[in-house]
Amino acid sequence: MLDWVLVNWGDRGPGLSIEITARQTGEMAILDAHGFSQKSSFFRETFDLSRELPQRADMQEGFTIVDMAAHPDYAAQRILRAEAFQGKSALSDAELRHELLFTNHSHEGPIYHPQTDLCVMAANGRFVAGCEALIDARSAAADIERVCTHSAFRRRGFARAVILECLYHLQEMGLRQAYIAGYSPAAVGLYTSIGSTERSTFYIYEEAAPLGEDDQE
Repeated sequence: MLDWVLVNWGDRGPGLSIEITARQTGEMAILDAHGFSQKSSFFRETFDLSRELPQRADMQEGFTIVDMAAHPDYAAQRILRAEAFQGKSALSDAELRHELLFTNHSHEGPIYHPQTDLCVMAANGRFVAGCEALIDARSAAADIERVCTHSAFRRRGFARAVILECLYHLQEMGLRQAYIAGYSPAAVGLYTSIGSTERSTFYIYEEAAPLGEDDQE
């Protein structure tokens, strides 16, 4: 399969990458032999939804948790994510339209469910934290992604609250497991405190960039 990817996708430009688990030692050797190298790692936390979840977090006065089925303000959500992930204090009208086009396209697939796309909302309607669960119905499992908090509202328990609410939604829908990827000790510590039951280590391998003429001399 790797040979097929290199032949058919190799000319699409540099940047081919793959995620594998720490247990896939054979795959690591194959990637090394084909010029890939390990660039970074992350952890995946597993939540057993057949177990009792921790108690829902008490929300601070003036803040509520809403889902996109009942409160579909995707513009406010994109503004939150731009600040939380990219440090952008504002989006231009053109940038926001572009982001919303991407949002609309990504929501057309079967794994998206607006009732598992949650945000913490302030009294003025501003979104300050959020997460989104994408569901694999066949496996009765979900990946919780895009966990974020606006920089002005961090360390106030909002990420914990919205993740817990998302887990409750998934449990009520009959799902058996949920997963969240953690890229920092703080994130891993948060997910452990919420009740993750298993941790897996993943490595990101990337294809080495081709040598330029100067490098070959």
